[in-house]
Amino acid sequence: MSQTTTHSNLVLRVVIWGVAVNGLLLIAFTLFDLDVLHIHGHLRGQLHYNGLTTGLPLIEGLTLIYLSSLLARRKETAWAVTVGVYTFLLGVNFLQLLLIDADRGLLRTRLLRGIIFPLVVAGGLLYYRHEFTVKSDLQSFRQTLPIIVTILIVTFLYGTVGFLLMDVHDFHQTISVGGAMHHTIDQFGLTTNQPLVAYSHRARIFIDSLSVISVGALVYVLVSLFQPLKARFIDQSQNRELMRDLLEQYPADSDDFFKLWPHDKLYYVSEDHRTAVALNVQRGIALTVGDPAGDSQRYGHLLREFGQLCRSNDWQPAFIHIQEKYRPIYEQQGFVLQKIGEEGVLDIAHFQRNVVTNKYFRHIQNKFTKQGYTSELLQPPHHDAIINRLNKISQDWLTQPGRAERGLLMGQFSSLYMQMCNLMVVRDKEGMIQAFINQVPSFDPEMSNYDLLRHTSDSPGNINDFLLINFIDFLSTQESKRLNLGLCPLSGLSKDEANHSVIDSALRFVYANGDRLYSFSGLRRFKSKYEPQWTPRYIAYKGGIRGFTRTLNALNRAMKAKPHHLTR
Repeated sequence: MSQTTTHSNLVLRVVIWGVAVNGLLLIAFTLFDLDVLHIHGHLRGQLHYNGLTTGLPLIEGLTLIYLSSLLARRKETAWAVTVGVYTFLLGVNFLQLLLIDADRGLLRTRLLRGIIFPLVVAGGLLYYRHEFTVKSDLQSFRQTLPIIVTILIVTFLYGTVGFLLMDVHDFHQTISVGGAMHHTIDQFGLTTNQPLVAYSHRARIFIDSLSVISVGALVYVLVSLFQPLKARFIDQSQNRELMRDLLEQYPADSDDFFKLWPHDKLYYVSEDHRTAVALNVQRGIALTVGDPAGDSQRYGHLLREFGQLCRSNDWQPAFIHIQEKYRPIYEQQGFVLQKIGEEGVLDIAHFQRNVVTNKYFRHIQNKFTKQGYTSELLQPPHHDAIINRLNKISQDWLTQPGRAERGLLMGQFSSLYMQMCNLMVVRDKEGMIQAFINQVPSFDPEMSNYDLLRHTSDSPGNINDFLLINFIDFLSTQESKRLNLGLCPLSGLSKDEANHSVIDSALRFVYANGDRLYSFSGLRRFKSKYEPQWTPRYIAYKGGIRGFTRTLNALNRAMKAKPHHLTR
């Protein structure tokens, strides 16, 4: 980031802080009567102190503080509203200067904080107007407008009718229709010289209830007006097909299938339709699945376009499970890369020649063969009886501690998912299926992947190894040259000796001491027997430590998959 850009951002932050300070000053001068202590004259004209000069500055001050928090998020609608508030504020302050008789010291003070300071802040807002690009969901606001109008009308009728019915008996004075309307609208005594006094318990309850309803209606209006823009990906099927086309044309990763499945993703396709990302938005974090798809020469352009989309939606982008080779592209766009583990990629030919023949794997083969276990490759479509049996195995597997269905970066058991995949199953000597593995559809014929590796709780030990050995043997007869064994979370961090960040140190500590919650080291040992090549995987994020923790929380939320029905 250039020095000029840094300076510009600093000045912009000062302007936004100026809005908040302006609001605090308005509240302080009003609540502590700082002006009144020095006023020797009186207000001329129709303005009265207990009305506009008290209530209005308080509302203006609170409004400016609220708006400053939205300006810090670069909200476009907040900028427009703030400029409107300052226009009104300057007009009122100028009018008050003309109407107040006071000494020169007080007039200078009022001129400084009531005219000059607001002018400087408003001028700064106008100068940086192009920085406020985050959209508010005005379409949704327009959709909720009938509800808002209905609430306001009901509140207005409630107050008007209540004042008319309780006039003499509860307020000890006659209240006309116009007066009832006036008192209903003016809930905070801004324009009423002599507010009504409630003489009965019923009247006090009525006044309190009307105030609560009125404040609630105003809060609902403000919340609706400044709701973050929700990207309207109305029909995702078309974008999903565009993503599929790009994956077929530019196969890049064995995990590419999970950009399409499960159907829990949104898609952003670049303007030239040469690149795209699959994403899931959780708590303001736009989690993208892996690296972008498409022409890698255009990834930089995509990241800039996607970054603008995120700014417009008040999202923070994060790329999950990305590869080392694209590090320069991410870093050029201001991302920080944090290693999250290593992925094992098995060379099938090497395994068949040098690994499967070793003592351990010979023992596994002999053990299960003697017990009458066999393997079988099943290709879709699969019979309902097969799916039902696999579902029972899956449900049994999920009852074990620490196991759960996941989404976003992996699949979850469902009939629809299984019907997309080749299945390798292991049967016992009675022919009953006891374990299965599904082959994930791949856009690269030379790279294979699997997702679910599940077995019954009463299966013999090492059945996963027997299943994998036979699955690899099947792959060796196909075009596949490599098999992705999947990620070992937090594995391999100690190899990055140059990385001494707080985050990296914390993740190393979890890996070294977290086996009670998750068998990090056990998973690494299991896969290491197959002698894979280990490749690092990263999360690309922004926002320092807080940005990383927000990303992890969003990722954890996104991966808590909602269970699919068996027949889906």
